[in-house]
Amino acid sequence: MNDLKLQKQHEDKVAAEILQAAKDFAAQLENEKVVVKMKAGEGGKAFGSVSSKEIAKAYSEQNGKEIDKKKLVLPDAIKNFGTYEVKVKLHPKVTGTLRVQVVEE
Repeated sequence: MNDLKLQKQHEDKVAAEILQAAKDFAAQLENEKVVVKMKAGEGGKAFGSVSSKEIAKAYSEQNGKEIDKKKLVLPDAIKNFGTYEVKVKLHPKVTGTLRVQVVEE
């Protein structure tokens, strides 16, 4: 019985550490941004769209850390130049926000 209690305490501690790490990363994201370059078509409009894969790759290259593209929440495809706030699901209880600036290549 005592072993089960110790195991439960350990699991709770690990879960709390994972939650805190997600909160810390979310706070870090608030101060970061990622720049994604896109080709311009006629009239200076963006050509194509930016995917979560491109954002994750650019984030890794620019910040030296990984973000799983599946954790990025894009409500619609990013099809214009400008700055966007992209939600990042870091934990079931924690969602961070990453600023993504789309510029002309």
